[in-house]
Amino acid sequence: MGHSTLREGRGALCSPPISLVWLPGKASARLPTMPIKRRRSFSGMNLERGFLRVTFAVSLILLVSGALVVGLMGWEEKKAWNEATQARTYDHPEVYVMRLGVVLFPPEFTDQQIKEELDRSAPSAIQKAMTRGNILRSLRAANRDYADLTDSQLASKLLSSDPLKWSALSDIVIGDGLQITLLPVVPPTLFRLTPGDHISHLYIASSPSQVSMLYTRGQAIKAAASSEGKAMIGLQDLATFYDSPRARPAPFSVSRALALVASGAVALPWGLFFFLRWVARGFSSTYESRPLTKP
Repeated sequence: MGHSTLREGRGALCSPPISLVWLPGKASARLPTMPIKRRRSFSGMNLERGFLRVTFAVSLILLVSGALVVGLMGWEEKKAWNEATQARTYDHPEVYVMRLGVVLFPPEFTDQQIKEELDRSAPSAIQKAMTRGNILRSLRAANRDYADLTDSQLASKLLSSDPLKWSALSDIVIGDGLQITLLPVVPPTLFRLTPGDHISHLYIASSPSQVSMLYTRGQAIKAAASSEGKAMIGLQDLATFYDSPRARPAPFSVSRALALVASGAVALPWGLFFFLRWVARGFSSTYESRPLTKP
């Protein structure tokens, strides 16, 4: 038990002292409190722990969602690639010959026989087709009455009038009278392309700088994905006249994409967390170093 005496005024020498007693267990007039600096440090630690949990949650969400998106995109890419490059069976091989048209071969012809036949007949047929196209183009430019006629209608009309004069417009032959669908002189618009699902092969004739090449459609797409120039040119020419699968890149590596997603899911939120923590600690140390002023 504590005692204290209190004397007042001039009668302090005569009056008995007044004792103030504090009983044990009673609250004092001034309770002990935590130092200000310690309170600030404790609050900052709680805030940092909260941001740590948020950063961990954000990083996990980014990682899971990124993995799902990459997986779905990779599956779609692989599916489309397999559909475009898979081997197909056709009743009759139909070969797109660049700058000529589509040649229909009998079903018993193998790829080797098709290539040998086109190597013999295609160069002269392509040259005649180019001459025929130039004649029809100039005739349409000179006579507007021919504008509404198709290439075959105009050629038949001129041949019936004077076969000798217009012999350059006669039928083009490959092999033993194989059926040929010649390319139109004027390429169709993008919305009027002829369906090209029936085309099984792509042939590019030889030239002074390159040898001839025969691709199946799947082989052509794979070769174009490998940046093979002849295949890319052939597919671009095919896409000018027919609605057919175009050159496309090979499917991306899912494992590499997942590695990039994991790196981003870790680097972005945690990098931001450590940067903000560094800024906050610098600001806190500057604020705590200020001298406390009493009112």
